[in-house]
Amino acid sequence: MSPTTPGPADRPDVVDVARREWASVHPDLDTSTMALTGRLRLVAAALAHATDPVVRAEGLTRPEFDVLSAVRRAGRTPLTPTGIAAATLSSGAATTKRLDHLTAVGHLQRTPDDRDGRVTRLSLTPAGTALVDRLLPRVLEAEAAFASVLDADQEAATAQALRTLLDRHPA
Repeated sequence: MSPTTPGPADRPDVVDVARREWASVHPDLDTSTMALTGRLRLVAAALAHATDPVVRAEGLTRPEFDVLSAVRRAGRTPLTPTGIAAATLSSGAATTKRLDHLTAVGHLQRTPDDRDGRVTRLSLTPAGTALVDRLLPRVLEAEAAFASVLDADQEAATAQALRTLLDRHPA
């Protein structure tokens, strides 16, 4: 593409349109951060659209897959429900609902802690382990396909910029 030929990144998108519309309604407001934040929201939705079908094909939601993945990554150190909530950035109520469902369908098991009976330890069943191990390569493939429009330098720069945002504003 020549320097004078506009590419897709040079054409106005829905965020540009929204900013123009806000400028006509509220010309006194600076909407420049929408260029980033609006696109972050759209990218998150587009990524979900690209990857959620992979986990849905196995009867899971993405948050349920994230729970199973957190338990799988923990290895021999069983997590607690509180640890799962922290690892998946989920509320206690949402985590409890997911844990109940994943236990009911046979992917997760709960074991009382040996030292404190009030604490529950979570581990994957053999079926849960097989499910995560089968799904993870497919999820990673879908994510790689999604990100493939970026070259290696763009991907690294975007990842670093997002890390900076998350370091300053943790969830």
